[in-house]
Amino acid sequence: QEKEAANRVLRNEYGYAAGSLHLDVDTSKYDQTGDPHDIELMPTDLTYNLLQRWEAIAEVISTIDYPEEAIEQEDWLNVYHTFAKNRFDMEEASEEITEREEYGSANSMVINDYIDVGSVYNDDFREFLEENGIEAPDQRRLE
Repeated sequence: QEKEAANRVLRNEYGYAAGSLHLDVDTSKYDQTGDPHDIELMPTDLTYNLLQRWEAIAEVISTIDYPEEAIEQEDWLNVYHTFAKNRFDMEEASEEITEREEYGSANSMVINDYIDVGSVYNDDFREFLEENGIEAPDQRRLE
């Protein structure tokens, strides 16, 4: 019973990690063994793009961690945990950057959205990226 619960938690972790980091999932071995440790996570081009943006942001915002070692070891669960732990700091930094936004409130999601899919739809944030020499695609939020 306990092992089943632990397995379910771990299986979910793999799912969250795959979703958050755009990883491909291979469950062929897991399907045979039922051991979640046999689930294989594989980076995609989207994963590498996300990591590139994350690294660029982490270089200019000291509160955001970039788990270089875990990435080198392709320890994707660990990378995911760092990403999840950073969420609050990303939101806080986002609000600081977008405080000047003319139209009302600061936006706590700009960094997250940028790292996740590369979208930049906030002028203050675009300015911040440019000032820091980070490439930003010129696009409003894609409908």
